[in-house]
Amino acid sequence: MDRDKEKKSQAPCRLLPVLINLSDKHVCVIGGAPEAERYARFLAACTRHLSVLCEEASEELQAMAGGGRLSLLKQSYSREALYGMDVVFCVSGSEALIRDVSAICRTMGITLYTAGRPDKSDFMLDTDLLTD
Repeated sequence: MDRDKEKKSQAPCRLLPVLINLSDKHVCVIGGAPEAERYARFLAACTRHLSVLCEEASEELQAMAGGGRLSLLKQSYSREALYGMDVVFCVSGSEALIRDVSAICRTMGITLYTAGRPDKSDFMLDTDLLTD
């Protein structure tokens, strides 16, 4: 009997599908082309405060920055670049970078999405939405 009650009291899943209003959130994409471009195109329609942190910016990212759709931070990753951010999208394939960004976001209370790494993400994203 106790076991049946325990099963009924447990949530049926650990993820809840929700929509997030990012319009006034400070959002940062970390990584280079082409992944950063995909996320930047999508997120630029969702927030007025989008930054892309990458060492080398593609022509598309530069054009988006020139058009006022995002702020381009052409530099190596630094923890200081995350100050003031509400949500970070880490689209880098570097395991060391993913670990560091994850640790810093957790410490600073920043919501994190890491592409392809649900174990390091605070939420999941339907990447089908990011198609061109």
